[in-house]
Amino acid sequence: MQDEVTKHTRKIYQEVKNRDHSLWKKTREIVIEILIIVFAVTLSIWLHNWSDHREEQKQTDEFLAGIRVDLAKDIQIMDENKEGFILVQRNFKYLEVLNSTKAVDTIGEQIIANHLDFENRTTHANVARYEGFKSNGKIGSIEDDSLKQAILLYYQQTIPAVNDEEEIVNSFQVRLMEAEINRNEAQSMRVLAKSFKVRALLGFTRQNIGPAIQEYSDAVGQARRIINLIDLYLNKGG
Repeated sequence: MQDEVTKHTRKIYQEVKNRDHSLWKKTREIVIEILIIVFAVTLSIWLHNWSDHREEQKQTDEFLAGIRVDLAKDIQIMDENKEGFILVQRNFKYLEVLNSTKAVDTIGEQIIANHLDFENRTTHANVARYEGFKSNGKIGSIEDDSLKQAILLYYQQTIPAVNDEEEIVNSFQVRLMEAEINRNEAQSMRVLAKSFKVRALLGFTRQNIGPAIQEYSDAVGQARRIINLIDLYLNKGG
């Protein structure tokens, strides 16, 4: 391209110096050469931009295909964590309505101990690919606004909200674990479970497990929607 511009610029210079051509002919030839240069430069810029855009979209497609895999892994993790919290919710509900007057027996004590089993859950979402793409300023290359906004919402708001709810529930479970560890050996599991402190912690845990389970459901729903949007985007060729 540099050679072409130089060649036509030289022609303009030669035409200006040409004493054999009239002013009209010089003007016409110069205008033609200028138009050729403008066209060549414009075409070169367009081809360069087209090539850059094509490469950018290739990278975007690779990113989307990658986070599709990441999202599928997130869904599996959150489904497992959700089931774990549902089990805790069921177990703690059993403990809250436990009959405190029933005599202590070995089997009953073991059942209560089993229901005091804890399920501390933390969703370590697969965010490395997203963070790398975002830090390079490439999120804007996703040309579907609905898909782009859904991805940003999921990683910037939904996953942090899931982790916040998990942290609250886990903190109460840790305190329940401490209460069990600090139990007087002479104290039965039934008496422990019906103590004011443990009953309060069971109640607080169950109150917060509901929102945590809902966050899991919402996050999984969002992840599945993003996967569907990615499939549509990639099938259309970006």
